[in-house]
Amino acid sequence: MRRPLLVWLLTLFAVVSFTSAGIMQHVPRIPNLFTYFFQGLREANKTETKQPASPVPPFLLGLQEGSQSEIESTTLPPILPSVLNSYYNMEGETISSSITLPSSGNGGQRRVDLCEGDIVVPLSNDRNTLIEQTYKSTKFPYERSNPLVCTWNVKVTDNCRRGVVTMRINKRSRLADVDGCTKGYYRVSPFMKETKICGRIETLPPFQWYVEDQQPDDVSIVLKHAGLNDGYWEGLSFTLSGECLPNDSNMTSSQALKTYNSWMQKILKESENVDLTVA
Repeated sequence: MRRPLLVWLLTLFAVVSFTSAGIMQHVPRIPNLFTYFFQGLREANKTETKQPASPVPPFLLGLQEGSQSEIESTTLPPILPSVLNSYYNMEGETISSSITLPSSGNGGQRRVDLCEGDIVVPLSNDRNTLIEQTYKSTKFPYERSNPLVCTWNVKVTDNCRRGVVTMRINKRSRLADVDGCTKGYYRVSPFMKETKICGRIETLPPFQWYVEDQQPDDVSIVLKHAGLNDGYWEGLSFTLSGECLPNDSNMTSSQALKTYNSWMQKILKESENVDLTVA
C-alpha cells in the first residue's frame, strides 16, 4: 500500500512542477499583451505635437506664408534709390541769368533773360521704379514781359546699352502762339530738326527718344519765348525719365525715327482742335 501511494505522490509532484514551470514561462507574456493594448489606445488618442520649426535662413525672412513684410535689399544699383519705393520726382536745377541787348529801331536797350541746365537722366533698370526730374524755365509759370531764351543739354547714364527717354510737358506750360511761332517756340534737337512748337504746349503727348551707347546724340531742349504778360500762365515746365530697354527689344534707330514721325503727325492733327501751332 505504501509503495503505490509513494509513486502517486511522486507523480503528482512532477505534474505540478511541470505545470508550474509552464505557467511561469507564459505568465510574463501576459503583462506584455496588456501593455501593447494600452499603448495602442494611447497612440490612437494622443494629440500630435509639432516639432520646433527649423531656423529660417535670413534671405527668406518676409517670404514665409502669411507674412506681409517685404525684404529690404542691402545692395542697390548705383543710380537707383531703394526699390521698396516705386516713384521718385526730383526738382532739377536751372541756372538763370540775363543780358542787355540793344533794341532795334529806337536806339534803346532791352533785357533778355537766359536759363540753362546740364541734365543727366538716370536710365532705370527696374520697370517698377520710376525716377523723374522736373525742370522749369525762369519764373515759371508767372507772367513775364522780358524775352526768355533757354537751353537744356540732356545726357543719360551709361548703366545699360540701350534705353528710352520720355519727356512730358507739364501743366500751365504755354508759349506765344503768334505768326507761326515767331514770338516763341520750343523744340527737342536733333529729333525735331527745325520744327517749332508753340501755343498751349501743355496739351502735347509725351515725346520719347531712343538712346544707344554706340551712337550717342547731343540732345538739347531749346526754348525761345518773347513774353506774353497777359495775366495767364506762361513759360515751360517739363519732366524727364528714362529706362533701359530689355535685351529682347527690337527697337533700332530706324524704328525710333518712325516713332518720331508718328508723334509729329499726331500733334499736327491735334493742333487743328486746340490752341497749338506746329511750324
